[in-house]
Amino acid sequence: MKIIHCGLVLALLSTAACDPVTITIGGAAIAGTTAICNEKGIVGSLADGKLQTKINHHVYCKDEDIFDRMELCVKHGMVVVTGYFKNEEQRRRAMALVKEVTDDCAVFDETKVRGKPTAREYFVDSNITSRIKSALAFDGNVQSFNYDITTVNGIVYVCGTAHSKFERDVVLHSARVTSDVKQVVAYIKLVKKTETAKN
Repeated sequence: MKIIHCGLVLALLSTAACDPVTITIGGAAIAGTTAICNEKGIVGSLADGKLQTKINHHVYCKDEDIFDRMELCVKHGMVVVTGYFKNEEQRRRAMALVKEVTDDCAVFDETKVRGKPTAREYFVDSNITSRIKSALAFDGNVQSFNYDITTVNGIVYVCGTAHSKFERDVVLHSARVTSDVKQVVAYIKLVKKTETAKN
């Protein structure tokens, strides 16, 4: 179970400027005006952590049940919300709470209406996530710290930044060939290494 306290110090939380990007969804690149924070590397990771903490703190203080049912995948300002909710009203409230504190950054709704996962489902999902993260960490073609992985009911959500289509394809392949994976949904920004170096 996730634990967080309303007394968390949030003074350091801040929102980065955002810019349009190209997002990969389900392995196919699409052009869009999706907002994504332009911070990279360690600074970007800190910004992502602050954003995730900010969202978690806000949702927890407003509705503990929603907080307990929700998972976040946050990378480079993209926020993918997953989880299972009791009804449509609760699902809509969850998304509204998230959007109250995400300002202009991209928020993607991957939530569902159904009961909470069983202990076995939770274990399988956690195991899938761990195996994919491990595979990426040991793959020399991938900068694994650029990706966040979340698994819900066998569906893997990949958020991150790839320096090439090849790297993106390696990441997606690693996720797809992992046993027990039913589907892979990707939110990946393609950037050139020179672009990363400038930031």
